[in-house]
Amino acid sequence: MLAATVWCCFAGCQTFHSGGSILSRTTLRPGKREVVRGQLVIHSDFHLPKRHRLLDELEMRRQDVEELLQISLSDEPIHVYLFENEALYHDYMKRKHPLFPNRRAFFVKSDTALMVYAYWGDRVAEDLRHEVTHGYLHSSIAGLPLWLDEGLAEYFETPRINRGFNSRHYHLLLRRYDSSQWVPDVGRLESLKNPARMTQMDYAESWLWVHYLLHHNVETAGILQQHLAEIKTNPAQATPLKELLIKAGKDDTEILSHLEYLRRSMRANR
Repeated sequence: MLAATVWCCFAGCQTFHSGGSILSRTTLRPGKREVVRGQLVIHSDFHLPKRHRLLDELEMRRQDVEELLQISLSDEPIHVYLFENEALYHDYMKRKHPLFPNRRAFFVKSDTALMVYAYWGDRVAEDLRHEVTHGYLHSSIAGLPLWLDEGLAEYFETPRINRGFNSRHYHLLLRRYDSSQWVPDVGRLESLKNPARMTQMDYAESWLWVHYLLHHNVETAGILQQHLAEIKTNPAQATPLKELLIKAGKDDTEILSHLEYLRRSMRANR
């Protein structure tokens, strides 16, 4: 997934020429129906039950974020524009955001609003959990490092019953680890600034760091919570995570032990 931050206004009308006549076509976001679920305002042009279980999960995800990360989220609305199908979604995104890469969903932060764009497809639950997580985080924390923003979204995109376990990332990292093609380096992740340059391995390693920190023990969870609290208070002065880990006597190899722990757990549950 890719979170895009844009600073723009949204124009509404384009004019096309066809067969000598002028056709006016207005490109609109979904807006005929509106469902409000806590901080989320879901806009659609198709029927979406107010008590849909996916909406229940998205609303509960806010509580998960607050409790696990020990942060207080704001009540700033997150507008979710949900298209009925993939074609409508891509048509709108190509017209309104032609420079955006081809993705199933986006989180967009303008200077006045937090917005999610997605369509109702086979992976809509995963997509919305990911992008809505970006919305929750950005509603409260300015200056969140790219790798951590994505690592948290990759963690929370999984169903709640999975407790943050992302099977796709786990298998990718395990293959690279077993073939000696990957060496973890949280300092390298912290240096990443351009989301377009993040590789699938970057997303996977970011996820694993978050999973390790939250699930290894109380101390590591506290390190992540302290890091987020510092970023929220003063992002320019926040201590890099790598330094916090070194002060706690930990290094990059810690997540390799965590990966092995996950492997043993997977084998035991077969």
